[in-house]
Amino acid sequence: MDEGNSIIYGLEHQTRALSPQYGESDAIRFLIGTQTLKPHSNQVHVVELEEDTGALHTKVYKHHIGEIWHLRCSPHDAYTFLTTHNSYDSNNATCVMGVSMLKLPTLDVIPKEVEDGGKVEEDPEEMEFLKTITPEKMDEEVRCAEWHPTDMGRIGIVYEGGLSVYDMKANGKQVLSMRTRPKLTSGKWNPHQGITQLAVLQDMHIKCYDTRTDCTKASWSIENSHKQTVRDIDFNPNRQFHVASAGDDAALNIWDYRNGKEPIFTRTDHSHWVWTVRYNTYHEQLLLTGSSDARALLTAASSICGDTDGQKTPTLEDGVLQSYEQHEDSVYCCEWSASEPWTFASLSYDARLVLSRVPRHFKYKLLL
Repeated sequence: MDEGNSIIYGLEHQTRALSPQYGESDAIRFLIGTQTLKPHSNQVHVVELEEDTGALHTKVYKHHIGEIWHLRCSPHDAYTFLTTHNSYDSNNATCVMGVSMLKLPTLDVIPKEVEDGGKVEEDPEEMEFLKTITPEKMDEEVRCAEWHPTDMGRIGIVYEGGLSVYDMKANGKQVLSMRTRPKLTSGKWNPHQGITQLAVLQDMHIKCYDTRTDCTKASWSIENSHKQTVRDIDFNPNRQFHVASAGDDAALNIWDYRNGKEPIFTRTDHSHWVWTVRYNTYHEQLLLTGSSDARALLTAASSICGDTDGQKTPTLEDGVLQSYEQHEDSVYCCEWSASEPWTFASLSYDARLVLSRVPRHFKYKLLL
């Protein structure tokens, strides 16, 4: 795949769930979850990009349990992932959300009998359902489920009315539960501070709780992080106090949460709600955002990424490096590849996955 060109993969059903395969260090691979109300029609698509040839290969699996609102691959096992799903319960005539742990039968995506990069059509295959967790209140919405970065048996689930931590090694035993108001919108583990903190998004605020406590009081918080609802956060992988946030005010903000009164970096390059923000794992200057304006933006925040002594000169100018406009609907997810630092994917509600690369001239500025 050339740096100037993107590859588009279209799905049959609408989509809003995307995850890189974190446990895979060799192949450029992403998982996509579909969101359709048609019974027994939802799927998980495994998409692999051949870096040398630019060929795209896919494998499709059945997801019988319902429409997928959120998907997260395990950082510990490439076969395993979590889906946050919604399905219709005919016995109670209502929709019920839940979180399921699933396992792929194989990591092979490229058919062995295809040597010329051709495509073989195959029927969707079955996956192994390992465990399903449902809310205590049947009508409660589940926002997301996140793997603990280092403890392969622990997951955090954010509900609209609180957060819970479960021990999957103990058959999904709940080890922590906290209820709160107003409603939560999302959450994520803090990969720093001993990896004991779980941050949640509540209205316009970001609040982080230490899961070793009863979570009655936040360890730290950023009040009014956005002028409207905050939708997503991502922690800087290299700087333990920096966190990026995105919200309905069309803004991308970066904070030093030790002093959360004002962002240390802010951009409003989107024209509608920003649903997702992601730091590049290796190059903290690069961030991805996706918005309801049907665009994914690659943005540089070099001015806040100098050495601690302040001597390093930024290698990229702050601002939008590239706008990716191949989507025709809201871009709900943007994710960097887990195995290759320059490749990323964006996913829109119109069932369109766009695979792109950081333009070569920006890459060379960072490397040379």
